[in-house]
Formats: sequence, C-alpha cells, structure tokens
Amino acid sequence: MNVSGNNKVSQKLDQIRKFGKLEIIEGESAKIIFKLVDEKIQSEKEALHRLREHEALYKIGIMLTSSGSEDELLNTIIKWATRLTNTPAGSIALYDRQENSMQIVAVHGFKKDFTSQERWPIRKGGLTEYILSMNTPIVIRDIDKFDLADSSMIKADGIAALIAIPLISERTTIGTLYVDDFIPRNFSKHDESILTLLSTQAAIAIEKMQLFEKVKKLAITDGLTGLFNHRYFVKYLRNEVNRAKRYSHELSVLIIDIDHFKHYNDTNGHLQGNEAIKIVTHVMKDATRAVDVLSRYGGEEFAIILPETSNHQALQTAKRICKSVEEAEVLGEEKQPLKKLTISVGVATYPEDAIRGSALVECADQALYLAKHEGRNRVIAYKYEE
Repeated sequence: MNVSGNNKVSQKLDQIRKFGKLEIIEGESAKIIFKLVDEKIQSEKEALHRLREHEALYKIGIMLTSSGSEDELLNTIIKWATRLTNTPAGSIALYDRQENSMQIVAVHGFKKDFTSQERWPIRKGGLTEYILSMNTPIVIRDIDKFDLADSSMIKADGIAALIAIPLISERTTIGTLYVDDFIPRNFSKHDESILTLLSTQAAIAIEKMQLFEKVKKLAITDGLTGLFNHRYFVKYLRNEVNRAKRYSHELSVLIIDIDHFKHYNDTNGHLQGNEAIKIVTHVMKDATRAVDVLSRYGGEEFAIILPETSNHQALQTAKRICKSVEEAEVLGEEKQPLKKLTISVGVATYPEDAIRGSALVECADQALYLAKHEGRNRVIAYKYEE
C-alpha cells in the first residue's frame, strides 16, 4: 500500500513488482484503506486505554471503601486524581455550609506553605464562589486569561491551570476536587470525564466516612458537653500511663465535682442544671491545653488527664479552673450554700502517687473527698502515707 503520493516511490515499487507477484494499492483507494486501518488501530488503543482507566477506577472504588481513616481516604483520592490526569499537583477542599467557608483537607505536589490558608471564607466574586455556583466541572487552561472570577489567591500559589470538580452527594455539594498545573495546559475532555467519574466515587466515600466518624465520636463522647465519656477516659488513661512508663514522664489526673449540685438542681431545675454543667465545661476547656483529655466522669463529676504534667503544674491548673468556676456567672447560684456555684478538685500524679491508671484515679478521688470534707471550693493533692 502506497500512500506517500511520491512518484519516485511509485517507480521503485513498479521495479520491485517485476520480480514477483506483488499487489500494490495506490492513490485515493490506498489513502482510504490506510485511514480506516489507522482509525481502527487508534480506536483499539483508545478502548484499551479506557479499559485500563475503568479497571483503575474499579480498584480505586475498592480502596476507597476499605480506607481505615478519613486522611487515608482523602489522600487516596488526590493521589489517583493527579495520576489519572498526569498533573503535578492537586487538592481537596470540603465545604462548611454553616460557616460558608472551604477547608483544605488533602494536598499533593505543593510546597509546604501551600496550606498556610487552609480555611478561607467564600468571597463574593471569588473563584471558589464561581466554581460552587456552576455546580459542574470547571476547566481553566490558562489562569491569566480567565476573567470570570477573581483568581488572585490561586495565582499566589503558582497555579496556572486547573480542573475543579464539585464533590456532590445526595444532590448536595460537599466539597471540590482540584487537579492543578503550574504552567498553562490544554486539558482534554477525557481528563474532565475521568475526573467526573472519580469524583462521584469520592463524594460517596467521603460522606460515608464522615458519617462513620460522627458515629464513632458519638460512641466516645457525652451528648450534653461534647467531652469524652467515662469509657473513653479509662481507655485513654491506660494508654497514657503506659506511655509515661515508656518515656519516664510524669502524668497527672484531676477529678472534679460540682459542689452541692443536687441542691442546685432541686432549686433551679434540671434544665438549668444542664446549663451549669455546660458553663463548667467551658471553663475547663479554657483553662487546659489541647493535649489534655477532658471527660465527663459521671453526672456532675469530671476527670482530666494531664500528660507530661508534674504534681505542682497540675495543682496550678486545678486552682485556675476552681477560681474561674467561682468567678463565672451562673443563673440561680446565689441560692447555693456557698452563694456561688463552685467545684472541688482532687489531684494525683504518676508515678509518685500511683503507677496504675485505676489506682491513680482512686488517689485523685480520695483527694477530692478530702476537699469536700474540708469545706469545698478548693483543690487538694493526694498525699500517700505509710
């Protein structure tokens, strides 16, 4: 088959034909046949390529359903999104409807300072608002030529081209999947199509994982205060004691009880009693560190684990909480025996008071009992005596 259109090639083929049986197709017929064959080859290549991509999507689906944590799930999504489109970077941002803001939850291929603004409000006229309002894939091949919304924020991160795919579950947008390039790029319809398929899987997986995380949280937290419950406290304390032993750290526990709380409930009612518990919770949160573990130990009783904290440091924290509760304004507190809503606190420290978690709690509980006995509204540290 000669599709060259070159006379010299035709003449050479004529000479070869003289030496044996040789069928040569030339001219327009040859071009038509060649085009048909080439299209068939390209079609087979495209079909094979699509098959491999759909196999990849199937594997991704399995990986997403088996992800053990939200971080693992999100990183799997962004890794495959950039791989399937051969892009150097990408990110996932989830939509906070209550705050009307977006939060970056997964990134790939960016510099470390990319997430310096990991949460941002949705600005009027901004690119994020434009993407969410369209509710369809947005393809920007050259950000410098894009004038439908303010894109200054992503330009500052060096992004020159992107595809933004909304993550939609139950007809509700829960976030956006981005793939990005640092140079202008001619994204294809195929890139857009494969990301749309991936985003459908991703949105369902993310929503399921978020629901699962909520259920897990409900299982270990107190409904009224949002603090960890007694069961979680016991488990966490056991782990913290083991860690303190391993690294030769100190560890302190506070057991806190609201003074005369039955009297407060009987006088003001249980609904107001719940409000009082919330106020004490708020004070404890303000007076402790992010690494400290706060739990509702019982009805009006709380427990706090203070990792890597000496007895002296724990006493200072307990006194700060005690003073802050006394100074807080609580409706109906003037009817209390002490004319204020107050708390009593018992303090115990590993390893000087006890070396087991349960024993540490017992020591702190004994110290709390002493604080109650000595008049309430005070902090007492456990002192072991032979």
